[in-house]
Amino acid sequence: MHNGYSTLERMKSMQYQEIYDEYTVLLNERSTSARAIARLKSGYISTKTISGKQYSYLQNRANGKLLSAYIPADALPQVCVELEERKQREHKIADADKQLDRLEAAAGILDKTLRDKLVVLRRCAAVDALPIEKRAKSIAFGNAINALEGIPVNESVKRNMNLWENGSFSFLDSYLSTLRKHHLMEV
Repeated sequence: MHNGYSTLERMKSMQYQEIYDEYTVLLNERSTSARAIARLKSGYISTKTISGKQYSYLQNRANGKLLSAYIPADALPQVCVELEERKQREHKIADADKQLDRLEAAAGILDKTLRDKLVVLRRCAAVDALPIEKRAKSIAFGNAINALEGIPVNESVKRNMNLWENGSFSFLDSYLSTLRKHHLMEV
């Protein structure tokens, strides 16, 4: 025994740290791709010949309707680059999701508490990936639900959510501090 921990406990802790580290790297890569996708164009390019001249259009579906926007010839290469980057980022997200699922399953076999912590990280990362311009609506929705349930929100949570709304504080940090405060999860 060393400092109250057996060699087996130290090895177990190191093994868990490796899983945790790999998991957080994947989450960061996934979040980076999700933020990039939010700023990239979506859809596909179609060309139409009108009076013998070709015109390019960016087409995509929104609310069940096909939308079409003209792409000037000088902007076409950049639109193609964005669409390709979007496709690559979508593949990265799908691959990361598979790896995250694999790590969660392995963690569940090793230690259910570890798996639970990884799931919390993943859910918080998804909230943190919400674009800043949509965060105010998210907070308003949360406030409405709390009001309907009659649950008061304390000042530190309000302050943290305001910081999260403008991008200067992570949702994960706010969530974990709330869990710690109420002794709901050891983190």
